[in-house]
Amino acid sequence: MKKKLYLIQPNYALLGKRSWPLAPYNLALLKACVSEMWDCHLLDFNKDLSTENDIVNTLEASKPDVIGLTSFSTEYNEEIHRHAAIIKNARPNSILIGGGAYPTVTPEVAAQDPNVDFWIIGEGEHRLPELLRCIECNKDPEHLDGIVYRKGNQTVINPMESFISDLDSLPRPDYGDLDLVGYGASPIKYAHYLVARQYPFAVTVTSRGCPYKCIFCAGRTVSGTKVRMRSAQNVLDEVDWLKNSYGIREIIFLDDHFFFNKERAIAIMNGFKEHHSLMTWKCANVAIFSLNENILDIKRDSGCYQITVSIESGNQDVLSKIMRKPINLKHAKRMITHAKSIGLEIISNFVIGLPGETWEQIRQTFAFAAELDIDIVNFHIATPLPKTRLMDIYREMGLVDRETATLGYTKGVIQTDEFTSLDLQILRAYEWDRINFKSQDKVQRIADLEGISVDDVKHWRINTRRALGSTLGWTHTPKPKPGSISTS
Repeated sequence: MKKKLYLIQPNYALLGKRSWPLAPYNLALLKACVSEMWDCHLLDFNKDLSTENDIVNTLEASKPDVIGLTSFSTEYNEEIHRHAAIIKNARPNSILIGGGAYPTVTPEVAAQDPNVDFWIIGEGEHRLPELLRCIECNKDPEHLDGIVYRKGNQTVINPMESFISDLDSLPRPDYGDLDLVGYGASPIKYAHYLVARQYPFAVTVTSRGCPYKCIFCAGRTVSGTKVRMRSAQNVLDEVDWLKNSYGIREIIFLDDHFFFNKERAIAIMNGFKEHHSLMTWKCANVAIFSLNENILDIKRDSGCYQITVSIESGNQDVLSKIMRKPINLKHAKRMITHAKSIGLEIISNFVIGLPGETWEQIRQTFAFAAELDIDIVNFHIATPLPKTRLMDIYREMGLVDRETATLGYTKGVIQTDEFTSLDLQILRAYEWDRINFKSQDKVQRIADLEGISVDDVKHWRINTRRALGSTLGWTHTPKPKPGSISTS
């Protein structure tokens, strides 16, 4: 008889932070990798905002032998530890395994939690089955890379040494009893990249890895410096499966570098055009330096209707010398102009408040964003994430003493001769409002893109100004109320 394994997506809003009811794609992949070995089930406490009592009651009723708990961002490390305590209290004899971005980026911090028996660093599709074999045989996973465990009173951290080279070898995700269509049946409010043109939608990932050295990003730590890609045919086969098995009408790609290999990307887009002409699609984020006019034209003709790009700064020196971002502003502006001319919706992200950035350079970023005159611009305050060069700089300046990051992207952390954290918060909140909502037409357009009403937009703007952009504890409740919704 197979032992029972439950893979859990936590309620990221449990301690008051914002969250989104997104299908647990990563857990569905893991389930597909272990179901032959174990009686594996998926639990999503995030979708229904489960309370602590809900979590306890579910686990006491199901009685799993092993429990896996995922995390998708270091911003939610406190929530992960809270869930670990709840799980261990409800099922003290069950083995608890933690995985995802949090232990991958800061294994030494995660390892301090006495409630977690094992942590998986990096990709879990191969490591989890191997770890489960060790658990079945009651053996230490000393031969496995990317595993954290306790041996007596000692914590053992086996560093991550490998990545999966052949992504085509991975199975399709197995969502089990989860209602995949239900996840994608309606817009996820205040998350424009998860507001579809057609419903139901589904998400997928077709590549991993990043070769670039942007100062504020830990992507290289999480997924490696080499870009690994699923073949175009493999991706299109999954699109067929999602369409035929679930009636999916739109695909949202969560890749960081969908267009890293333009030939592969064009083959995927041509596949949409030739075989799925009634479907729509988009990427959650596109590296603008990977675009050209031809790519943009093919995107539109193949059913893509929106691009989200991270230009980050309106000053070339900040991009090149401080951020280490391979973006040329002249090229970026040309791509935006062309995308507008062919009718694509456009969203862009910017970052302000980096060490060494001047007040004038920050103002140039807002001026550049306003000049683009696109559908939505988002502004973030530089946050030192673990395992980034920015974190190293902050530590060298004596601003942080360990690698934790739970602030989100709305509060400043440092004070320089050029700005204070309060300066950044005030400027960010009011420029976000000025640039995005300069006409009633833009208000309506943003409401549509964010999946909210014009009345919601009004309250969103008010709360953002009054709270200076700080998160007010909004979660994905059906009807946001004044004073409780997300800020920009």
